[in-house]
Amino acid sequence: MSWTKKVVVSYHFIDSANDEYFTETKLAFNALLNSEDSSGTFDAGQSHYYWKIENKVDITEGDTFFISLFKEKPSWPVYLNEDEGISAIPITEGSLGELYYCLFNPEARFILTLAAAGGGPVGAFKKFLNEFSKDGSIKLVPLFEDKIDIKTLSWDFYKKLAITVNFPSYDIQSEFMTTKEGSLLGMINELGGLKADITISAPKQKQNLNNAQVKEIAKSLLTYDFCSKLTLRGSDNDGEEIEEFDLKNAQVKYKEMVEITGSYMSMDEALPILKRAFNDRSSDLVHLSE
Repeated sequence: MSWTKKVVVSYHFIDSANDEYFTETKLAFNALLNSEDSSGTFDAGQSHYYWKIENKVDITEGDTFFISLFKEKPSWPVYLNEDEGISAIPITEGSLGELYYCLFNPEARFILTLAAAGGGPVGAFKKFLNEFSKDGSIKLVPLFEDKIDIKTLSWDFYKKLAITVNFPSYDIQSEFMTTKEGSLLGMINELGGLKADITISAPKQKQNLNNAQVKEIAKSLLTYDFCSKLTLRGSDNDGEEIEEFDLKNAQVKYKEMVEITGSYMSMDEALPILKRAFNDRSSDLVHLSE
């Protein structure tokens, strides 16, 4: 059995309030690779995770770790046996879930992520990296075309913030609702929806949105896969020409059509894709992280 999948690799830089995090994480991952078991588990929200430091990859200076991450899912499609009818998927032990892969370089402070079948790997790896953080302060900052994030997030005046969120499941929506940003979208939860388009604007000439709050919300929402649009409209100085950009469409992604031999992308299939994605943007990743 083989099938074709469109693979999307996301590029992010890692931000931590504790500068020692990167040295400590590198030492911890190397110690795990030299031990008998380089895996572990953790729980976040209603989900159980299993991770493994698979090996190190020689693609640039410093240690780059190839990591797999499994996220258990509490609900799945039903199983049909025409003789017995519809029932739960017959699993006697273990669990079903989503599988993600990444390349993580603590020294260059970048991470490349992809999904083996479906789901959102960025949020899952953010939770994983925070497991090794003393203060849980890890944030993932996307790589943007033409540094458009620096331009828009340094504006002094904002006239509009428009976002689109499209949750793939109620489980992911429930996790998001526990965050500060999630509390701002309480209506979608109350109404039982999974998608919302929200626009907040200051239409009058002398009106502007709250600068600090716009920046805080925008920076937070950029890290979520289910946020498919994040448009900012504003300018550097009052009276200057107003500009508008969708930061989500400006994020750098590597895309490739790949033939998968099994029911999901194996480790041997994922690693070459991640390497090609790194090579495609290596100058940006290494140069910008210096």
